[in-house]
Amino acid sequence: MITKQNDLISSVANLKEDDVLSIVNNRLAENENPLAIVHDCQKGMRVVGERYSEGRYYIAGLIMAGEILRQVMELVGPVLQSCDLVEQASGTILLGTVQDDIHDLGKNIVKMLFACHGFTVHDLGVDVPPAKFVSESSRIKPDVIGLSGLITAAYDSMKDTISLLREETDKWPKKPYIIIGGSQIDERVSQLVGTDYWVTEADAGVTLCKQLLMG
Repeated sequence: MITKQNDLISSVANLKEDDVLSIVNNRLAENENPLAIVHDCQKGMRVVGERYSEGRYYIAGLIMAGEILRQVMELVGPVLQSCDLVEQASGTILLGTVQDDIHDLGKNIVKMLFACHGFTVHDLGVDVPPAKFVSESSRIKPDVIGLSGLITAAYDSMKDTISLLREETDKWPKKPYIIIGGSQIDERVSQLVGTDYWVTEADAGVTLCKQLLMG
């Protein structure tokens, strides 16, 4: 049986821009949970990433998928920010895309979702040097440090950043959790860069942080 969920996932995966926007508008008009819409779009984006890895899509496909998702967030964002999803403040997050990577769409989505769940978010932007993460961590003393990276060239930066962060935060009475995120992240990358926590979808990142901080 074809569901609205499967329709949206498939349309994103197949880069059908008009269909995606139509489905999203219809689901919003039906007062569906906007977080569910974002989740389905991210599932579709994962398929896009897999097809790129398999050589079925090229850079143009990734760019188009990113543009589709950007338009989706323009539709969903205001609903997220105005709905009753906002919870009491849950913790402080320091977030940024690591050096050598300028992708910010996924980071911006997770930033919005964190805010909806009551987290205080400090966003360092993109192409953030390891030293910047360390200095801002020392200043803010966050509960969670989130490193975003989409391309494989970013993994070396993640590793360097985490190494410096460990040196600094090991001195703290309460060490922050360090989480990496990106659509191509997996257990192998997590072990490579030296962290126990990784996510591939924004809402999974929010769920993980709530579990870590609230038990």
